[in-house]
Amino acid sequence: MNHTNSTYDAYIRPLKVRFWFASALFMVVAVVCVSLARTRQRQERTYADLVRAGEGFDKLKKANANRVQALTTLKAQRGNATEKKSPERLIYGKIDEIRERLRPDDVIVAAIEKKGGEVSLAYTLKFKNQDYSTFLNAISYLQESALPVTTINDITISKGEDSGKSVVLFTITGKVLTSEKSKP
Repeated sequence: MNHTNSTYDAYIRPLKVRFWFASALFMVVAVVCVSLARTRQRQERTYADLVRAGEGFDKLKKANANRVQALTTLKAQRGNATEKKSPERLIYGKIDEIRERLRPDDVIVAAIEKKGGEVSLAYTLKFKNQDYSTFLNAISYLQESALPVTTINDITISKGEDSGKSVVLFTITGKVLTSEKSKP
C-alpha cells in the first residue's frame, strides 16, 4: 500500500499545487475586482458631488447676477441725490416720469396730503383705445416702482363714445407715496 500511496501522492501532488495556485490566483483577482468596484463607486459619488457642486455654483452665479441687477434697478429708480430732494419734488417727479413713460390720454392729480409721516398724491390715468398688452405693461410699470412707491387703488375698463365712435376706456387710480424723512 505504500507504493499505491506514493503513486497516488505523485499523481495528486501536481493537482494540489495547481489547485492551490488557482485558488490563490482567484483570491487575488477577487480582491482586485472588489477593490476596483469600491474605487469606482467612490469615484461615481465624487463625480455626483462635483456635478451637484457645479449646479450650486451656477445657482450662486445666477443669484449674484440677480442681486446686481436688482441693485442696478434700484439705483436707477432712485436716481441721483434722491436724499437731497423734498418729498413733494420726488412725487411730482414721479408723476412726470409716469406721464412721459406711459403717455396716458388724461392725467388727473389731487393735492398733496401729509399724514402720519407719509406724503402722498392721488392720481388718475385715463387711456383710450389702447391695446390690452400696453395697458398691462402700464400696470406692471406702476407696480414695480420702488422710490417713491406707486400704488394702484382701482382699475376700470369700460366702453364709451368719442365723436360718435365706440372706444374702450382704461382708467387707473392710485397714489404716489414717500416718506417725509426724504427732506434734505
